[in-house]
Amino acid sequence: MSRRLSLAPVALCLALGLAACKTSDEQGSGSGSGENERLRPDARDTADTRVPVALWSPQQRRATASYYFLVAEYMAMKERDYKKALPVYEAAYGLDPNPFLGGKMLSAKAASGDRADAILDARKMVLLYPRDPQLRFFYGDMLAQSGKFPEAAEQLEKCTELNPKMETAYLELAEVYQQQKEPAKATVVIRELVRNVPSSIAGWSLLSRYLLNARDYKGALVPARRAWEMQSQNPALTQVYAILLQLNGKTKQAVRIYEQLYRMDPTDEETTNRMIELYRELGNLEDALALLEELERASVAEKKAGSRPAVQMQKAFILWELKRFQQASDLLSKLSKDNPESDRLRYLAAVGLERTEQWKAALDAYAAVPPNSAFRYHADFRMIVIFKELKRWDDAIELGRKTLASAQAEWDAWGMLSGVYADAERYKDAIEVTDDGWKKFPTRPRLLFLKGVYQEKAGDREGCIETMRQVIVKDPTNSSAYNYLGYLFVERGENLDEAETLIRKALELKPDDGFYLDSLGWLYFQKKELDKAVEFLEKALKIEPKEGVIMEHLADVKKVKGDAKGARELYEAALKTPLETKDRPRIEEKAKELQKAGR
Repeated sequence: MSRRLSLAPVALCLALGLAACKTSDEQGSGSGSGENERLRPDARDTADTRVPVALWSPQQRRATASYYFLVAEYMAMKERDYKKALPVYEAAYGLDPNPFLGGKMLSAKAASGDRADAILDARKMVLLYPRDPQLRFFYGDMLAQSGKFPEAAEQLEKCTELNPKMETAYLELAEVYQQQKEPAKATVVIRELVRNVPSSIAGWSLLSRYLLNARDYKGALVPARRAWEMQSQNPALTQVYAILLQLNGKTKQAVRIYEQLYRMDPTDEETTNRMIELYRELGNLEDALALLEELERASVAEKKAGSRPAVQMQKAFILWELKRFQQASDLLSKLSKDNPESDRLRYLAAVGLERTEQWKAALDAYAAVPPNSAFRYHADFRMIVIFKELKRWDDAIELGRKTLASAQAEWDAWGMLSGVYADAERYKDAIEVTDDGWKKFPTRPRLLFLKGVYQEKAGDREGCIETMRQVIVKDPTNSSAYNYLGYLFVERGENLDEAETLIRKALELKPDDGFYLDSLGWLYFQKKELDKAVEFLEKALKIEPKEGVIMEHLADVKKVKGDAKGARELYEAALKTPLETKDRPRIEEKAKELQKAGR
């Protein structure tokens, strides 16, 4: 009774949808003639020629299932109507039950919004087809989207066992572990992926990112290179590889990769900034400047509104490092003039004027920063520095007191004001300010150290010693406190053994500090160990060749050793260096003494 199936249902279904597959008498009768009538293969069948579905041959059932599958795919993919597609997928699966159609049915059910029911069906499907990895993946994915991560991980792990080459399963499983905050497990999964699927660009890329996040820069470099080699024109992969080369200290290689990235997009400022950073590391500041000028030209060629301020600022900073201070200052001033609404540029222009020692212009520029600007506090701070440089103590103190009341004020504001008082030789006020700052910022022993310095300048030597001991207790890594206290003892020729312990501790923390070496050399002079004194003082002077007091100390040792000529030359050299007011008369007297003696 069966006859060859017509292609009419396919054409009709694709054109009109499932309803068009019903026969004319079905549409008119108002009642069905059986639950499978809607699955009849040919709309031209009559009651006399119909074949019950149960009697269809396997080939007929599969063919008709294929028709319904095509209709459902059309509805799902073209029309994006998953609710409409779902019963058609179900009809196809009813005619030809298999894992593939089952998976399609599950996807449509989940997409149509009935996720809970879809998960139940997926569980049944997995039990029905336990060896099918794709169904496992559907089930695991639905569980993950519902936030059921442990159950999802179990299904996805089984999926990778069933099909070790299934890339999507590994990627989904890794994401599940990341959601559970188990990055180590995610990394293991991706390692397994690239072992089983070496061609997985996504796997190599993800592995490099996971290791990068774990700060395993060395381990991340190989997968980053593999991903880049597979797809070297991918900007994201290229950038990660360049960053990892940079983090691994392979600066020259990183520059080459960044240059490739730059050629992909010459207007990418992040890439440009990283290249400039690397050029700085390599000392290629002229190359960095040329790169910025090229970026500037590209911006103009694209007819963008003027030169980018960020690029111009970078250019100014490079000019600064090249010691082309005036060019940098002029550029910043022009930028500020062209962008009067930018407080940042106004502030930077003032910094440029300050660096070129245009004091009055710098003060005016800092004063012009608006009162409500985020840079107002910083502008005030820089104005205090200039007032200090100009010895305008009253102006500096008045503005310094104002900064202490600012909500932005940090511990360095107290340090700055105390320094102004100290330079003005108002040591009592300087000590009071550091005391106030220390009470407000008890985790900043630098303020306590400054208090000790000002106590010594004020003549309170015992107070200074006590304060420096407190600093060492509060901050055992404060090399300055060890040296300062040790040098205090050396100056008086007392507690020399303790002084040596203190100074050597300072040198342990900072082995190449010229001033600490000077302290040790001066200690050995006090101990009458002149050869050792010369050894350490010469080392100190090599590190600090323009420090007059170190020259004086070495001259004193040479004088005692009988080298009057060498001592006199050092005293005279010391007088040509910047010296504190209290040091110059002492050294002048020593030089005159040798002159009078004709030595």
